[in-house]
Amino acid sequence: MAELNKEEMLRIVEENIQKMENKSFNVFFFVIDTKGNPSGSLEYIYRTALTLKELGYNVSILHQEEEFIGVRDWLGDAAADLPHHNIEKENVEISACDFLFIPEILSSVMSQTKTLPCKRVIILQNHNFMADFMPVGVTPFDVNINEVVTTTNTLKDIADEYFPGIKTHVVHPMIAPVFRNNDTPKKLIINVVSRSQDDINRIIKPFYWKYPVYKWVSFRDLRGVTQEVFADALREGAITIWMDAVSDFGYSALEAAKSGSIVIAKIPDTPTDWTFIRETTEEGEQNSLNPAFVWFDDIHRVPDVVASVVRTWTLDKIPQILYDSAENVAKDYTYDVHKADVEKEYGKGLFEKRLSDFKEVLAQIKNNNLTPNDLK
Repeated sequence: MAELNKEEMLRIVEENIQKMENKSFNVFFFVIDTKGNPSGSLEYIYRTALTLKELGYNVSILHQEEEFIGVRDWLGDAAADLPHHNIEKENVEISACDFLFIPEILSSVMSQTKTLPCKRVIILQNHNFMADFMPVGVTPFDVNINEVVTTTNTLKDIADEYFPGIKTHVVHPMIAPVFRNNDTPKKLIINVVSRSQDDINRIIKPFYWKYPVYKWVSFRDLRGVTQEVFADALREGAITIWMDAVSDFGYSALEAAKSGSIVIAKIPDTPTDWTFIRETTEEGEQNSLNPAFVWFDDIHRVPDVVASVVRTWTLDKIPQILYDSAENVAKDYTYDVHKADVEKEYGKGLFEKRLSDFKEVLAQIKNNNLTPNDLK
């Protein structure tokens, strides 16, 4: 590569500044194709991408799938019609003013893109995945990444603890408008949301064994259905059981509560922001489990909990606090909150900081404090 003179250095930096100021730089999101299966973590990335597009930024999706199915069938045309590029087949030009957002699960991509000139940021939605896939002894700093976007304050605290000195941005997810209560009478159908068929069997079969009087009660497994079918089921069913030991957020629990379904929820291994509420008692401030949910911590007791809720529901004696709390549980996860977070953390945070960095470099070049080798 030929050595750059001062005039060339100035031109390159000024071009990057201009691109950032007029929003003509690129914002890339790397994704894994779920082959048409709904995914809360993938939806979060697409919702963020769509919000940034609405705010006037150039947004594209990157992948390396041979056969990319995408999200059209469950997330809609707006998300599916974002520009998509297969980096294995296309030559995607990436400049210093561009941004590349990489899910925590893709540690290999973090390493492979280490030498790119753009700003790279981790999207952290599940700290378990980072522990599973990040090589032993390797930190984000080792692959030249020093910033993270995450979904909750809980995850922010975890990231700050794992990687002291990293800059963490919290951008709340949004619960899609398709999840709503239509106020029509519910049917006594019990939706079950779990990754594990074994867990589902450990609930349904013992329930019928222990409570044959409720053999007329129906259970419905919601694995693998489209988002529309999922939302319809949550609106229709009176009760939803949610279990997801590895989730760091718990979209389905909030979606069910927002849909007016009574949610019987497994206390997660890593409690998230909405798991507890802060209360003032005679003993002082303390955390209490969110009253919007019926909680359990032992799967063997779930048949008893379900029977109790069914009995209470049929007698129309569900405590009002459960319904009232459920109406408010998703208030922090609306489109307006999500958009405000994106504007603050992406626009005023990541992007403006990058612009400021370029302007500082420009000033140093003008003052002869940078050499051509520094710019490389």
